[in-house]
Formats: sequence, C-alpha cells, structure tokens
Amino acid sequence: MSTTLPAILMLVVGLFTLALAILRRVQTGRSPVVLTYDDDAEGFAGKLFRVIVAVLVVHLLAVALLPASVDAALGRIPALDTPLLHAVGLVLMALGGGLTMLSQGAMRHSWKIGIPEEQDAPLVTSGLYAFSRNPIYVGMVTALIGTVLAVPNVVSVALALSAWISISYQIRMEETHLARSFGEAYAAYCKRVRRWV
Repeated sequence: MSTTLPAILMLVVGLFTLALAILRRVQTGRSPVVLTYDDDAEGFAGKLFRVIVAVLVVHLLAVALLPASVDAALGRIPALDTPLLHAVGLVLMALGGGLTMLSQGAMRHSWKIGIPEEQDAPLVTSGLYAFSRNPIYVGMVTALIGTVLAVPNVVSVALALSAWISISYQIRMEETHLARSFGEAYAAYCKRVRRWV
C-alpha cells in the first residue's frame, strides 16, 4: 500500500473545503466558518473539532513521510493489517471524501462549519439531503473508518472514535438550532429523512 495515498486523499478534501469556504466568503461577504472559541458546549465542540483535524493531518503526514518510524512507534493492529483491508480503506476514504465534498457543495449558501448565531440561509432538504440529514458527516465518518483500515494503528482508531463522538454531539447541537430556526418545516423533514442514512 502506498503510504502517501491517505495523506493525499485528506489533502484533496481539505483543499476543496478551503476553496469552498473562500468562494462562499467572496459570494456572500461572510465567512462560512462560524466555529466559536466560547467557553460553552459549542465552543468546546469547535475546539475539539480543530484538535481532531490537526492530529489527523499530522498523523497522515507522518505516515506518508516516515512510515517506518510511525510503525515502530505505534505498531499496527494485526487483525486489520492486510493488503485487502488497506485497499478497502483507501476506497472508503475516497468515497467518504467525495461524499463530503459533494454534500458541502450541495448546501450552497447554507453550508457552514459550526452553528451560526442567526440562521441566514434556507433549509436544504433536496439532493443528497433527501436521503440523509447529515451527508457531510456520513462522508466524514466513512473516510475515518477508511483511515482505520488504510492505516491500522491506535492513533487512527482513537481519531475515528473521538470524531464519532464529536460529530454525534455536533449533530444534536445543530438539530436544536435548526428546530428553533425552522420549526415545523424542520420537524417534518426529520420525520421524512433519517439522521444518518
């Protein structure tokens, strides 16, 4: 397995997200990144998200640049350390990253990273959002499961588990915000479409 592919896949998704954030900023005059640093639940979730992303970036870059050193320091999980599972992991990373990017683009001006103070864009319920209320997060979790299979070590597992917990918590905060902002329309949407898939 090429040790650089996981880092390249992560880099593609990261650069797309950055480019989309810049585009939305130019189009609307406001940044779509609304993560806070406050000393509340939202602020904590934002800080945790930043830490998880930073550790993921450092981890995958270390695997790409110093694979033998990472393996010597962390070891590998023997049950997951097979060429077939590595290939499946890369496919899941690519599919998850692709779903994340498609879902971000499909939200158009409603796409935000974090929870805005005031809802200034419409509720998106069509396209990918007709099948999942959170296709961005489905993509992210799929990519993280792929990371565990492509790079089977304890850091990958810890990142996937901590991201799952963080994302699950973030979804619930977003649902509270959307229920407040869209009322009955959001409640009806929740009855039609599942949280995940």
